Amino acid sequence: MEILSTGEKIRRARIQKGMTLKALCGEEISVSKMSTIENDKVQAEDWILDLVAQRLEIPREELQKDILEEISDELTRLSENTFSKTYEKEILDLIELTEGSGFLKETFLARLQLIDHYIEKSKIEELNSEISNLYKVLIKIVSSETLYLYFLSMAKYLYATNEYRNALVFLNHLMLRLDELPEGFGEDRKLYVPYLTATCYVYLQEYEEARRLLPQIDRLLSATDSNKIRGNIHLLHYLISSSEDEEDAYHKVSDYLAEYPEVHAKAKYLIAVKHLSRHDYEGAYREMNEASKIFPQDKFSDNVELILDAMAMFVNAGHYEEASKYIDLVVNSAIENKNPDTVERAYYFKGILLAESGSYDMAETYMSVSLDMLLKRGKSCELAKRYRDMGNIYYKMGKKDEAIKYYALGINTKSNCN
Repeated sequence: MEILSTGEKIRRARIQKGMTLKALCGEEISVSKMSTIENDKVQAEDWILDLVAQRLEIPREELQKDILEEISDELTRLSENTFSKTYEKEILDLIELTEGSGFLKETFLARLQLIDHYIEKSKIEELNSEISNLYKVLIKIVSSETLYLYFLSMAKYLYATNEYRNALVFLNHLMLRLDELPEGFGEDRKLYVPYLTATCYVYLQEYEEARRLLPQIDRLLSATDSNKIRGNIHLLHYLISSSEDEEDAYHKVSDYLAEYPEVHAKAKYLIAVKHLSRHDYEGAYREMNEASKIFPQDKFSDNVELILDAMAMFVNAGHYEEASKYIDLVVNSAIENKNPDTVERAYYFKGILLAESGSYDMAETYMSVSLDMLLKRGKSCELAKRYRDMGNIYYKMGKKDEAIKYYALGINTKSNCN
């Protein structure tokens, strides 16, 4: 990627044609004047640009573009090619150029684009670093426009990392200021805020909050050209609208999200949650089974929190046999994720399910490891339940003294928690 100033373009085109400065200038322009133009010390007047463009056989518009216009065009080009193999290198090169030239607004816009790319590709480690870089640029160019873009980017980042409650902090701030957005923000960008807000509420199972945003979200259907967004809008309708629209919305979800397996699988998970809430266990099992088949294998660890939530629903509802189908997948994904909290939860569910199947010795092992990890975090309210669960396992094993010990620990811990 090369972005050249007007003077650099003239000099390069002249050299490529084997033309001297004197030949380019002719009788109309002084050589010293053209030299200052080529070295970007002065700007060329319109008549000079017309003459130079004619002699170099280059469209005047191409010569006239300054560096900022070139950068803007390059940002637009890259935004339309985010899935190309060279995209990441090209956008990083552009960021290096804009930073080196002191064009902070353009650096900010390029970093926003890179963050969207990392979100799309689920590159969480790179995303965490880039969010920090974005803030470092923001504090140098704070305006109503950059603050809006930063808040929206933070919301998308937190949504992508399954931190829905934290994402809502930024989204609700934006919702209060939708009518104050800077000029030039299109309808689709404005309506993306209520859409993402409602989606977060759905993941938190706060359906009434999501429902009140449907009128704004429906306007996005005609404003967006993204099938992913369209599919998720129909998913929102399936989850929170009247039952008479469910069948049509269900099929549209699959139609629009067919090309996005990770998003499609998450949609299936949310549909399974709705079936569970209606005690339609057969429907919930079906949707979970389809989700597990659709979900890309290399994305399980990035979405382990979501899978753990599904596991919790099955276990808490007493559907142990169904939960057992996915527990090894959950444990392996948690280990690959390398987050101690997710590993602790996965080991806990593994212990519970082993106990339910009568494998008490193995259940004791997993529960002990989980309990040790939880103790290091110091969460006493959760510890109370874990102590009771350990007590239950020891009781089933016939170790009554150990069972009594853990029951007592559970009672004392619960008392301290309250």
